[in-house]
Amino acid sequence: MTDVISAAGSLSAALVSGKMTESQLRWSRRHASGTALIHSLLPISRLLQQWDIATDTATWATAGINCMTTVQAERSAMPRQWAHLEGSLRAALGEANGLGHADRISVDDYREFFNPDRVWIDFAADYLSLVLAGVGYWREESSTRRAGRVRIPSFDRWLQETGRYFPGLGTWPSAEVLMKHRVGRSILP
Repeated sequence: MTDVISAAGSLSAALVSGKMTESQLRWSRRHASGTALIHSLLPISRLLQQWDIATDTATWATAGINCMTTVQAERSAMPRQWAHLEGSLRAALGEANGLGHADRISVDDYREFFNPDRVWIDFAADYLSLVLAGVGYWREESSTRRAGRVRIPSFDRWLQETGRYFPGLGTWPSAEVLMKHRVGRSILP
């Protein structure tokens, strides 16, 4: 939160003095947006890493709701190729514990949907680490052009690229099975 306030303070000071360039404005906006995204993703990352002791459904739901709200609020600042991010995070959380849509269900129903799965929690934790790194690189990149090149694959694509899951073949399919589905150098459609 302090980073957001300091970025807002430096932005307002530069605007008042009239000495901020357009690229500085873009960087400041990107930095504030990236900071907000990171701060909303970190609680989920911590919960995923401590899944065996973090079993309070309200804590999971609150973290998920805060994350989705922030992703929706910061959508306009994110690169266009990250349009999948909200859906990917929902899919990762939904597979991990059933609360991918916590912001769309009643508080009374959290317990009914909460169903942690150790394998998918590990997958979601690894994916979230990738997302956090990507958002961090994007946030800190001084060039708008290079910042726009930071890629974060969708959750489904990442699962397939890492060989963890392939639709119709289940988790961790064997190399022989994957070879049958290979098109050129990629197993992706």
